[in-house]
Amino acid sequence: MITIHHLSNSHSHVVLWLMEELGLPYEIVRHQRDPGTGRSPESLRAVHRAAKSPTIEDHGAIMIESTGILLYLLDAYGEGRLRPPPNTVGAMQFFQWITYMEGSTKGALIPLFRRARDADPASPAVVAQDAEVRKHLGLIDEALAGKDYIAGDMFTAADIQLTFEEEIAEALGQLGSYANMSKHLARMRARAAYKRAEEKGGPVALGRIRAR
Repeated sequence: MITIHHLSNSHSHVVLWLMEELGLPYEIVRHQRDPGTGRSPESLRAVHRAAKSPTIEDHGAIMIESTGILLYLLDAYGEGRLRPPPNTVGAMQFFQWITYMEGSTKGALIPLFRRARDADPASPAVVAQDAEVRKHLGLIDEALAGKDYIAGDMFTAADIQLTFEEEIAEALGQLGSYANMSKHLARMRARAAYKRAEEKGGPVALGRIRAR
């Protein structure tokens, strides 16, 4: 059985959610953030020296990185579900967006998430950082125009990965400027599997981390 090392209120929610969508059995090993700093605990570092979330164990091996984990689980256990058929335009869009979310988009959002609240908004570094975030969120919002899902006309694991980036943007107070992303997030949170993942792993409330 797959073991998910689940850090409270973190990106590992997407793995729980995927498993719930696929209806697969799994075991959760819970790790709690430091109540003062919000950082990963030493218990997670003992599993993998990167102390990253998500982390899974399968076949006696340990794997980190959310996009790699999602793709691995789809290949190993998905039976063609939650992804478009191979060698199609939908498949191209799927691979583009599922990797774009963790790479380009999250790479722009995380520095903003960690930025001091009293940072000078007129400083060149802050101006450039904000412009980079707007570029990525604007591109995604445009891609969602008139669509329910990011990769074609079906719900896929790319929507799962996108949702976490939307939740980061929401915690930063950025999401309100992007109507299509806001609607997408509401649709995703309404899914039964998303709710089951929160029931088992705890709520995604990134604003609590940001407030520290």
